[in-house]
Amino acid sequence: MLKRTSTILALAGVGVLAGASVAAAQTAPAGDLPGAPTMERSWTARVLYPVVARRTPGGAVVSKLQHYTLWSQAPSAYMVTESKVVNGKTWIRIQLPKRPNGTQGWVPEDAVELRATTTWIQVSTKARTLTVFKAGKRVKRFRVAVGTGGTPTPKGRFAVLDPVPVGGHQLGPYIMVLTAHSTVHRTFMGGDGIVGIHGWPSSSVLGKAVSNGCVRMSRGDVRALSRYAKAGVPVEIVA
Repeated sequence: MLKRTSTILALAGVGVLAGASVAAAQTAPAGDLPGAPTMERSWTARVLYPVVARRTPGGAVVSKLQHYTLWSQAPSAYMVTESKVVNGKTWIRIQLPKRPNGTQGWVPEDAVELRATTTWIQVSTKARTLTVFKAGKRVKRFRVAVGTGGTPTPKGRFAVLDPVPVGGHQLGPYIMVLTAHSTVHRTFMGGDGIVGIHGWPSSSVLGKAVSNGCVRMSRGDVRALSRYAKAGVPVEIVA
């Protein structure tokens, strides 16, 4: 992982996109345990205190999690992928920002706050668009730039890890750090090839495959996206 100051620069070279919901969030009612994310509704898990994520409920440790994000120091939240009760204890599975892409871990329910969101972000590398959905209905679409053939934007279902405000930076005004990593760059500008969605000063790149894996947007569009791209919101990258 990059140092905080240099990481912001590294994110821009290797990133992709992000998404989230600012409205229609609700706590999980008793007995309504979250399942796999869908375009109509998904769940986020805000970490309440330092906790470890385990490979299986009660199993080996996969990762240590903090209750705040590395870059913006905001409350950390992860995309929920499943939940289950084991020996009377409820466990929540979340997607982790680790290699290989898609790595998951289980945390106890009492270590997180569960909230529902109807926001879904989808990036198409072929159409070079980023689309925001609410409850399955399209509400926004933006032109973007994606990775080249040699440094592609990774495909899969990821999530917003940390929407970082970077006022005055050419990659700002936001860098939406994702749980995705480049499949080509094991390291990049001192970091481990984290992918993100970020602003770009020139609109001439939009609609093209020109990045090192990140998703580039106009500065105005990435500001508009920040309304939706909250931590834990699903980001689906497709062809």
